[in-house]
Amino acid sequence: MSCFQSSIGIAFLPALVLALPALPAQAAPVDCGHIGVLARVVTKDARVNFVAGRGERTPTCPSAERACQQKANVVPGDEVLTGATDGPYVCALFKSQRGTETTGWLPRTALEVVSPQAAPARQWDGTWRRDRDARITIKSDDDEVSVSGDAVWGSHDPQRVRRGGIHVGVLNGKGRPRGRTLAIGYDPDRSGFPPAPDETPDGCAAKLELLGRYLMVEDNSMCGGLNVSFTGIYVRMK
Repeated sequence: MSCFQSSIGIAFLPALVLALPALPAQAAPVDCGHIGVLARVVTKDARVNFVAGRGERTPTCPSAERACQQKANVVPGDEVLTGATDGPYVCALFKSQRGTETTGWLPRTALEVVSPQAAPARQWDGTWRRDRDARITIKSDDDEVSVSGDAVWGSHDPQRVRRGGIHVGVLNGKGRPRGRTLAIGYDPDRSGFPPAPDETPDGCAAKLELLGRYLMVEDNSMCGGLNVSFTGIYVRMK
């Protein structure tokens, strides 16, 4: 497998017609590896179904075989985050407005790489949700943004809730976006990410990256109680 590389010269890739009916497939969980390339669905079909990955029960996947087709699908105009490739297929992640994540394989020819562009402060505005456990609000002021986030761990366990064993965390700070990246809690001129302990005065630090409709967040595991994390993929709430 290799990384799905973008190219400024890519303008359009013709869509692949999926003529086979969509049927559920039993397959191992899909791991895209590092996802960091934004792509847009450009097929002329009404929808493109995700395809199962290779597994004990799906040894010939990903492929156009009927047994590989899954119910989950994307439609023209949808944006996905892509990672590894396997022949003519690209591992992709789509997150719905409700926060449901779907990861699987899509045909390369149904995707158009979105050229990376700088994201000015106003494009970061909004309340972003990873899931029921993490939410981040971003507000812009000229070329600077302020970030305010809350996260919890343990809220899904009724017994832990009853005994007050939920752990909480906060993410607060201000910064100026650089390209598509925003540093909170550390100085990117003095340190990479994760920063050294002496480069994070308040302990908590996070790197945010805006890719189309997705906000990718990585923290340094010091933004709250045990097991609390802001790391993940967020979508803007309406």
